[in-house]
Amino acid sequence: MRLRTAILALACATACLADSLTLRNGQVVQGIYMGGTARTVKMQVDDTVKTYDVTDVATLQFTPPAPTAATPHPPAGGHAAARAAVPKAPVDSPQRI
Repeated sequence: MRLRTAILALACATACLADSLTLRNGQVVQGIYMGGTARTVKMQVDDTVKTYDVTDVATLQFTPPAPTAATPHPPAGGHAAARAAVPKAPVDSPQRI
């Protein structure tokens, strides 16, 4: 049962991250955009790459990639090394010019 649920969740996640190609006849193709030329558009659908003529294409929508957990976000106060590199003058010592 767990394996079946995991496979279903993976399939839904994969389908949600697909690019969409809408043809003029109303057919919608979900897959991964693989490139193209001035006359063709290539989409990977499952394990095959299909080629469509641009005259048959109504729209092509790209799904942005999800942010990865490996990308660290800088702390709100800025980078710690940048803050540590700025020397601070003592408050009660006279300043020389």
